[in-house]
Amino acid sequence: MTKHNYFIAGLLSLLLLFGSTTANAQNDLGKSDDLGRIVLTPYVVSNANIPSFATNALKNKLAKIAAEQGLGGNSADPRFVITANLIEVTKDITPTAPPMVALTLAPTIYIGDAVTGELFASCDLPEVKGVGANDTKAYLAAVKLIKTNDARVVACINNGKAKIVEYYNSQIDFLLAEAESLANSQRYDEAMTKLAAVPEVCKDAYMKAMEKLGVIYQQKIDKEGAALYNEAYAQWNTAKTEESAARVVELLAEINPLSAAAAQGRTLVKSVESHYAAIEARRRELEERNWAFKMKQYEDSQANLAAEREYRMQQSKYDYEVNMECVKHPNAAATYAYEHVRESNRSRSFSDMISAYAERVKSWFM
Repeated sequence: MTKHNYFIAGLLSLLLLFGSTTANAQNDLGKSDDLGRIVLTPYVVSNANIPSFATNALKNKLAKIAAEQGLGGNSADPRFVITANLIEVTKDITPTAPPMVALTLAPTIYIGDAVTGELFASCDLPEVKGVGANDTKAYLAAVKLIKTNDARVVACINNGKAKIVEYYNSQIDFLLAEAESLANSQRYDEAMTKLAAVPEVCKDAYMKAMEKLGVIYQQKIDKEGAALYNEAYAQWNTAKTEESAARVVELLAEINPLSAAAAQGRTLVKSVESHYAAIEARRRELEERNWAFKMKQYEDSQANLAAEREYRMQQSKYDYEVNMECVKHPNAAATYAYEHVRESNRSRSFSDMISAYAERVKSWFM
């Protein structure tokens, strides 16, 4: 397989990998320090002429190369990659005790676009040799000897960086159209990821991307805010309960303050607050009325008890005075009784009394 064909095969596999990653992305735009920068993502193709046990070592070496040239980190859109291939030039078993594996490897570095498959730059590095007790150790020893600051590496990186800048400057209108298309399909996060990947060094392209990024972000939060508000509104008008109110507040709290739905959300919150304020006021009113009623009952009962006590005291005092008079004047009781009978009979007529007597006399003859 030629070097270029190898690179194309690698980029196709990367396209599948990063395509699925981007499609499933939610709102993770990578580290903020990496936004607006050109970042080369280190990658080693799984079907390259590299044993699996040497993949991580080579990937770490590529990451170090990118970092030393100021192109390391996590990109919002990892479409630009730095990869490598190791061609096994020689492999010998040394005539030593114990025998050792001696390898000669020819490394080649590639920089390109994993999405389009376009190769931006490549360079062949000096052969490296590794010796070890087995293939693994020999490969690791050889990879370790790859120089990250080799002049050819630096030139390759600069060439690739220039091609990436040229790509953004020439493709920005297509990127903006693609982002807008994604936004129209409500795939806002994917659209923003593409725009956020435009590096600051591409001044005009970067400014256009940031302007569009703000517009799409506003569309996103407006759409999400409207959905949250509608759900909260329906929840509250379905059942005005404490559980419903809690859910309404939970939904409205998720609305971005910059969303067009934020004002409606605040209005709904005030409506919920007013509803429960009225309920609380009514509850307090009923409590106060009930308390006032109970206090009136208590005061009335106390007043009745006081009146009864006063009556009993007056009655007792009267009875006491009568008894004392009876003690002082033995005939006083008879006098009182006589007066009582006289007063009682005074209200009866003579004919009434004669009739009563007649009835009694008649009974003698029965």
